[in-house]
Amino acid sequence: MYKYGVFQGGGVKGIALVGALQVAESRGISFEGVGGTSAGAIVAALYAAGYTSAEMRLILEGVQFDSLLDRASLARLAFAKRLGLYRGKLFQDWIYNHLAKKGVRLLKDCPKHLRIVATNLTERTIVVLDAESQPNLEVAEAVRMSMSIPFVFEPVQLGRNLMVDGGVLSNFPLSLFDGNETLGFRLHSRSASLPFAPEGYREYLLAIMGAMLDGRDNYDVQTKKLAGLIEIDPGRFSSTQFKLNDSEKADLYERGVSAASRFFVDPVNTDLSQQLNVCGEGSAIGLKIPEEIGDETEIRFSISSLVRIEVDGQFLLTKGNRIDQFQPVGGVLKAFSTANAKLANLGVKADSKIPIDQDSRDDLRVFVPRRSIEAFVQWYLEGRGRETSPWREFNEELIETGVLSSSNFRAPAFDYIGRRVEGIRWTDYFQCFEVLIAEVFALVPTPKQIVELKALRGHNNKPDVMWASPALIRALGYDAARQRQLTRISDHSSWILDAGIG
Repeated sequence: MYKYGVFQGGGVKGIALVGALQVAESRGISFEGVGGTSAGAIVAALYAAGYTSAEMRLILEGVQFDSLLDRASLARLAFAKRLGLYRGKLFQDWIYNHLAKKGVRLLKDCPKHLRIVATNLTERTIVVLDAESQPNLEVAEAVRMSMSIPFVFEPVQLGRNLMVDGGVLSNFPLSLFDGNETLGFRLHSRSASLPFAPEGYREYLLAIMGAMLDGRDNYDVQTKKLAGLIEIDPGRFSSTQFKLNDSEKADLYERGVSAASRFFVDPVNTDLSQQLNVCGEGSAIGLKIPEEIGDETEIRFSISSLVRIEVDGQFLLTKGNRIDQFQPVGGVLKAFSTANAKLANLGVKADSKIPIDQDSRDDLRVFVPRRSIEAFVQWYLEGRGRETSPWREFNEELIETGVLSSSNFRAPAFDYIGRRVEGIRWTDYFQCFEVLIAEVFALVPTPKQIVELKALRGHNNKPDVMWASPALIRALGYDAARQRQLTRISDHSSWILDAGIG
């Protein structure tokens, strides 16, 4: 269905594009051709060269964007001569080296069809750079042209013409391929950029050009010409906010993951909305709440992620921190601080029945008054203001503990399987009504990761890790053949075995 991918420009916000691409790849999508502008051109070039989204994430996590700015060209005399604060040569060398690792130097070397958009400043036209028009042009130079934001980076000479950022005339080049087979990745902010008070000439120009490029993101998109459109809200980041810390990079990446997950699992959300009928009030998740439960009655929600990790028909389980039993990798999802006001307005309270510590703070283990369930569930389904990936728990349980190596598993890929909803039910343990929701994912391992997982299975000396067959999982650790309890396995572990979660 999707033969081509087109990525919108957006400066440093392009990290979010990689997050969205990861979700697309996890669903088996492989593009024959890709294209983009500016940051979109960077993602497209790496993809066309053979990089996976997981590899791109490592590349972007490992670079400080402000370190790629050529500070030698900051003098006013140099600026007047070069027409830009920075040359862009450091960036070109950086992308060149990464492309070279895949054996790609020229546009004609790309194993996939690549089209990069730049603006011809001399002739005031849009230029599409590809193997047909410029076969011997270096891909790194083409990308540099496409991301040369006016006044920020100096123009790039191509023959007699000066080339600058493609976003000046076409920030989201939808016409690069047949729209009926194209999946678009759009950066569309719903909020204003972070307040930015320019302290000098350099900052002033960065603010102006960042505002110009961000403004182009709000142009109408003719979605009817596309097979699909993933709209990513990058939040309050500016295109020219070159100084990003690790947390900010992770935030942008997760925003891309969240947007693409909503796009691909929308049918699941639709079914969920139809399933949840709060006594005729409309709402969200397979629940029918008895009418005798009053509007102010608080219902406990526990929302988690589970990860299916399978090798040769055996599934990896880890020992729980709170309860002495084995269970799938995963844990309670967390809300971000940006959602605090929203949740407070709904009357949502943290679950105090389990002691709250540093590790459990912001957990989506909460009490929701019945009157707010519809709004709470709708907030949850939108995916904004909360975790949408199992990465944090995967990292804490398997990488930080040394079960798996950080070198092989620093950027794992996950496929979304579905959602499991249990409720509404009375729990004697907590003396309340509760709803259990689990978002189930499957690890999509690379060849190197498979080798390491098989080695772990063959020589497992980790007491907090075990491999279990489907039969043992469904029997909760009881071996019927030996007629004895081998271990304790949680009852929700069987949820990872279901191909279709219901």
